[in-house]
Amino acid sequence: MGVGGAGLGVEVLVGDFLAGDLSGLDVDVHVIETLECTTMRIIDMDGTVELVIFDCDGVLADSEALDSQVVSSLLREAGHSISPEEVQIKSNGLADDAMWTLLEKELEIPLPQGITERWEVLLLDVFRESLVPTPGLAEAVRELSAENVAICVASNGSLERVSTILDIIGLTAPFGGRIFSATMVARGKPYPDLFLYAAQQMRISPPRCVVVEDSRIGVQAGLAAGIRVLGFCPNGDIRNLEELGV
Repeated sequence: MGVGGAGLGVEVLVGDFLAGDLSGLDVDVHVIETLECTTMRIIDMDGTVELVIFDCDGVLADSEALDSQVVSSLLREAGHSISPEEVQIKSNGLADDAMWTLLEKELEIPLPQGITERWEVLLLDVFRESLVPTPGLAEAVRELSAENVAICVASNGSLERVSTILDIIGLTAPFGGRIFSATMVARGKPYPDLFLYAAQQMRISPPRCVVVEDSRIGVQAGLAAGIRVLGFCPNGDIRNLEELGV
C-alpha cells in the first residue's frame, strides 16, 4: 500500500473514521466490519507482523464519548456552552494537556482553577460506572496471541488512565503491563516518538509492527514512525469514505 512511496498505508475499518480526518494523506482503503477482523487482516500481511500496537481511547473502549460528556458538563458549569460532540471533534486523539490548552484557546476565556483535577476524578468514576470494551476486542486479543503476535498499548492518555481502562474492561492480564503513555516520551502523537518508543521497548522493528488507531493524529504518528496503520471505526459508519476509494 503506497503512502509517500514508503510502502505504508492506512487500512480503514468500518465506522466513524471520517474521510476529512484523512485529508492530505495518500491512502489505500480497506474496509473491515468488526474489530476482531483485524486479526485476519494482520495475518494476511505476508507474515511480517510481530507486534500490534493498540491505541486506547476509542479503540479498546468507547471512552472518548464518556470523556467528552464529562468535559462538556464541567465547562457548562463554568458558563461555557460546548456540547459533548463539539468537545470530541476538537479533542479527538489529543493528549490531556493539549486538549485543555486547545479548549481554553477556542473558548477565549481562562479555564476555572482546578477544573483539570476535577475532570480526572470524575472521569475515572464515570469509566468505572459505564465503560465497556469495544465489541470483538477480547476475540482479537485472543486470536493474536494464538498467532504469536505480541500486543501492547500506546496512548496519549496518562498511564493511570490507560491502566484503569484495561482493568475495567478486564484486559489487564493479556496486555501484561505493556502500556506506553505519551508521558514517557518528549512528544506525543501526532509525532512518532511514542510508537517508536513502544516498538523499541518491545524489541521489534517498526516495519514489523501494525498500529490500530481511530484518529487522524494517531494515523499521522503511525505513518511518521514507519509503521503500517489500521484505521479503526467502531460505530459502523463509513460516511464519505467513498471519497477515499471504498
